[in-house]
Formats: sequence, structure tokens, C-alpha cells
Amino acid sequence: MYNDIIMNIFSNPKNAGRISKPDGIADMYNEDETAHVEFSLRIESGIIMQCKFRAQANPYIIAVCSKITEMVTGRMANMLFIDELSVKKALEDDSEIDIEFCLDCLRAAVRDYQEKLEKSSK
Repeated sequence: MYNDIIMNIFSNPKNAGRISKPDGIADMYNEDETAHVEFSLRIESGIIMQCKFRAQANPYIIAVCSKITEMVTGRMANMLFIDELSVKKALEDDSEIDIEFCLDCLRAAVRDYQEKLEKSSK
């Protein structure tokens, strides 16, 4: 059902957990509430220095979240041009699982950071 890459990441996820006192955080449930994902970010000078996730979901969603954390670390928070196709390519999988749900949660964590930054600058 799942390819070897997904099962390996699921068995050994990277960046699982939560950042203490994150600069940005978001958690979401998917539409049918079968998956719950949280992303937390540590951002310095606009660059994502650390990204962690927590998930209660199937192996595919957990692998997606783990891969996303690796893909965004070291990137500018306001320039995240990561999409479903790049994640599928990294996982070498073309399943119809909703990757966009995970990306939406990551984007919400970035928005949380940006909103906090705006409030602190006022």
C-alpha cells in the first residue's frame, strides 16, 4: 500500500515533536477529521531555522509532514514555494492523499508568525 520511502520515513520520522515557545504554530484537522496535524516553527531573521510536526494520522500523512519539515528548514518564511507536486516527487509517490491539508497547516503556522511579528512591531 505504501512505498518503501514512505514506510521508512513513517518508521523514522524526522523533526517530530513540538518546539518550545514557537515563533509560529498551527494545528488543523482534515475535512473528515481522520487526521490531526500541528506544525511549530522557530524563525530567525525571516528564515525557518527549525520546523517540527506532530500528527495523529496514517503513515502517508506522517511521512508527508516529516518531509515538509526537511524541505522548509533554512528557507525564507515569506517565500515558501512548496507545493503538492514537489512533496510527491520527494516521496516518489503519486497517491491521492491530501498533501495540501499538510501544506495548509504549515502556511497557517507561517501566518501565525507573521501576525505575531506585526503585533510586536506596533
